[in-house]
Amino acid sequence: MGQHGRDHVTAGQETPLGEEESFRRAIERLREAGWTCEPPTSAEDDVPSVLRTAPETVIRWASSFSLLSSSDETVWFLSRDDYSSSGAVSMFAWNEWEQLSIEAATTDDEALAVSRFWERHLPILLSVRNGYEYLAVRDDGAVVHGTEPEFEEAVVVFPHFEDLLRYITARPARRDDVIDGLLFDRQHP
Repeated sequence: MGQHGRDHVTAGQETPLGEEESFRRAIERLREAGWTCEPPTSAEDDVPSVLRTAPETVIRWASSFSLLSSSDETVWFLSRDDYSSSGAVSMFAWNEWEQLSIEAATTDDEALAVSRFWERHLPILLSVRNGYEYLAVRDDGAVVHGTEPEFEEAVVVFPHFEDLLRYITARPARRDDVIDGLLFDRQHP
């Protein structure tokens, strides 16, 4: 995929200052595409329990805004507040797609398989634009994309979360129909 002029930084080795700049650039690129961003609402040091096992970069990303959504409000990155039980009220819970899959399971074994999948995948972006879909960070750091009706049949779209941020910042250097469809309003199958 290439690092688009950032050869001195490899995934997982960014400094917090470089990371902040990476967040700023990605958010600015999304704003240029019509996205809305609101600053974080709290400076709490207490990380919501669901985020405690997430990569530090993902925790800091989710803590860098309170709202980050497409202009039509059908695609949004989950904020730290979204993962908190005391967070803002939303039409969709951060784990909405997991809940739907568990409800659709017809056996205990299916429900267990769904739960095991989601124990290894943390949703970071939800979309209702073209049906239900998501981006999640897998426990090995890879970013995956999944869609309804089989949310758990996810496909790796980036080897690391930082690669997603670089993609957003570098766009349109690389075209990916799925990611462009989610982030930049391009239609995808």
